[in-house]
Amino acid sequence: MEPALLLKYAAPDLTDRSARQVLDPIPAIVAKELRIRWLPVPMEPSGRDPSAGEIPVPDDAALRRIAGTVSRASEQMDKVESAAAERILGEAEKECRSYRFTEATRPFLAEIFLRRGILRLWEGKASDAEALFSRVRALRPGFTPDPALFPPQVLSVWEAIRHRPVPEAELLVESLPSGAEIFVDGERRGVTPARVRTKNIGPVRIRVSHPGYRDAESTGQWLPGDTEIVRFSLPGDRVARLGELLAGAAQGKGGGAGPLVEELSAAAGTSRVAIMMLEKGAGAEGLRTRLYAGRPSGQDPALLGEKSFPEGKKGTGLAGKWTADTLAADGWPRAERPERPWYNSLWFWGIVLAAAFTAVLGSGGGGGGGGGSPGGTVAVNF
Repeated sequence: MEPALLLKYAAPDLTDRSARQVLDPIPAIVAKELRIRWLPVPMEPSGRDPSAGEIPVPDDAALRRIAGTVSRASEQMDKVESAAAERILGEAEKECRSYRFTEATRPFLAEIFLRRGILRLWEGKASDAEALFSRVRALRPGFTPDPALFPPQVLSVWEAIRHRPVPEAELLVESLPSGAEIFVDGERRGVTPARVRTKNIGPVRIRVSHPGYRDAESTGQWLPGDTEIVRFSLPGDRVARLGELLAGAAQGKGGGAGPLVEELSAAAGTSRVAIMMLEKGAGAEGLRTRLYAGRPSGQDPALLGEKSFPEGKKGTGLAGKWTADTLAADGWPRAERPERPWYNSLWFWGIVLAAAFTAVLGSGGGGGGGGGSPGGTVAVNF
């Protein structure tokens, strides 16, 4: 069995489902006709953000540590040490953000924003205090400051924000190249660059997708009122790039696919490379397939043929058989079909049945006296 590499490319005007229905079964069909074994497509560097690991959940020790830090900030506020309190609250927030936002960390975050809002009021910055109190409302919807514990100034600001919309995290998603589709937890949210909002107080997965490039994604978490720029650099998809080069060559726009095919061939460790391109046929032609084969020394792949097939299971079978026959005509090895044993041949069983039928007739014929011969015998030569 010779190792071989099959690269499949579907034109952008085909839906992923339609392309898969045709392209996915073809390797198995071709492998039955040719003496080959398909190799996996060489992996490319991941488009995942390496820093987007699992966000840890705070354990009891971490929660006690955060509680102690917030308590120290409260003591500094009691002493009217604003700068020290602000610094300690910043430490507490930073540690909270290093863990997954859970029901255990939300009350601490709300407490931090509430105390920072009070500090802003002490500085005469009412608008900043309102923004921080709004974040408290988002984190603890049922909370209301106790008049017995909070001064009128705090209660007045809290009352002013009660009827305002709860803030959300706002992210500016950018990509290189731009024009990539944005998906937030699987939901499409526009095209880069774009601002997206999220109400989810917990891990959020952002993925961007652009034709000709590999998807890139990142997981992060944001609090209500956060603003951040999330940037992606999309790695090129070599198979998609190859499809674009071949499509351009078919339209007379030059070649240049040879070095890329050679790179993929070397990475896979085989000299046999086939490329299938699937696109919509003209008019009622169904789907049109182009088949290329790699050539040595970085030469552009050779177009072995193109053919239209009807959509559906029947068309897939025809496309697979045509692909195998076309590759065989290009020198790919045909599968050896074992001959059936002689005892499984029709001529053998024909002779056996004829002999048995003759024996039956011989044993039942004559009808003479009891001293007659027991019947005839038939000799069969092989």
